[in-house]
Amino acid sequence: MTALLWRATTCAALATGGFATLSQAQDTTVAVPERPVLRRLPTVASAPAPGPIVQQSPNGLYRLSITDTGIELRGPKGTVRINDTGIQIGSPAAARITVEGSRLSLRIGEDVRLESGTAMEIRAGSNLTIRGSATDIMAAGPASITGSQVKLGGCTSPKPVARSGDPVNTLVSPAVIVQGTQSVLAC
Repeated sequence: MTALLWRATTCAALATGGFATLSQAQDTTVAVPERPVLRRLPTVASAPAPGPIVQQSPNGLYRLSITDTGIELRGPKGTVRINDTGIQIGSPAAARITVEGSRLSLRIGEDVRLESGTAMEIRAGSNLTIRGSATDIMAAGPASITGSQVKLGGCTSPKPVARSGDPVNTLVSPAVIVQGTQSVLAC
């Protein structure tokens, strides 16, 4: 109770002692400038850069990988790559590459080169035609052209070619082969 009495005495003394009139209390509100409404731009969740799409066989021996730069198909005996430089088919040295089908057409707009590290064989079940505007057949060693009949030149009526020992009539000009082989004809 003494604290309450003390306050009352102090207020009475102030009222009679020097503050005949109390001034009105000033407005204590603080003017705060309006805060602008900040609008946030919509954010797009940045997805991580996509990695390759990879499919793999259950045993892990075969794999397909797709990226923004190409496709790769890989197995234990070979690889196929498709990218902006072209198509590459490769295999280890001991692996075999086989293309099978009922028909195969290959059309190339520029040069073609077939190269073998050892022997090469071109075989046809019936007719084989090799054509070019200029055609060279070269061999570092002996070259053989065999067939039931070999025609050299492009004329319609080729003549028999003389073999070593075949009779030739040199009394006429040009010389005429009297008897030649019927398996090699020339124009």
